[in-house]
Amino acid sequence: MKDQRDLEKIKEMLLREKGKILSKLQRNKEEEQNNRGRQAVGDDADHAVALEEEKLRSSLTAMEIQRLRAIDGALQRIENGTYGYCEECGEPIEEGRLLAKPFAVLCVRCQEEREKKRF
Repeated sequence: MKDQRDLEKIKEMLLREKGKILSKLQRNKEEEQNNRGRQAVGDDADHAVALEEEKLRSSLTAMEIQRLRAIDGALQRIENGTYGYCEECGEPIEEGRLLAKPFAVLCVRCQEEREKKRF
């Protein structure tokens, strides 16, 4: 990813994705606020459904925040000139991987090694 045009494309992709996530988080927050007033009304089944929906929203929000942090990290690496290099081995990350997952911090080989260690 040494070509400046490629980096600009990646940066645009990351910024678009960041905007989508921020909009989604805002909608979730508004929905949660709207649902608080409704929880006072209803029977036990309604309360159980509302609780499960809240748990799901909370889980999705946590995943979105994690993705947002990864995007911010990638944007920072673009700014400081370290974008596109594996944090483990220091080698360039394959262009196809960066296009598919622009916030990747590991090359395919190092990612596979890390996943093997998990299990």
